[in-house]
Amino acid sequence: MKRIILPFCALLLIAAAPATGDDHCHRMGGMFTPEQRLMMLADAEKATADGSLDMKDYRAMQRDKLMAMSADKRAAYFADLTKRWAALSPAEQAKLKASAEQRRKEREAKGEGRMGGDHGNCPPTKG
Repeated sequence: MKRIILPFCALLLIAAAPATGDDHCHRMGGMFTPEQRLMMLADAEKATADGSLDMKDYRAMQRDKLMAMSADKRAAYFADLTKRWAALSPAEQAKLKASAEQRRKEREAKGEGRMGGDHGNCPPTKG
């Protein structure tokens, strides 16, 4: 009898779990450590500094590029971000952190919140 009841209970628990139709919880932010995100922000700021490319467009291009990478190439890209972060001086790291914090405050002031919208139910990101 236990053989039947236990799997059935497990199945009920899985079925009762709320399905999230919110695709914003599945964004790529969870793939990166905070340091890797900061390096990506630095790359984005450099790429969009001259105004020829919008930050939103740049991020979309980067997302498409990352999703098209093989798992090995993606791992190498993550390792490169980490290596580049470690190579920065503490002053440069602090500057990037301050820049990211300023952007976060500007988004909050506009009412955009985390990741450009209200995403309070999302799981925490990696890091």
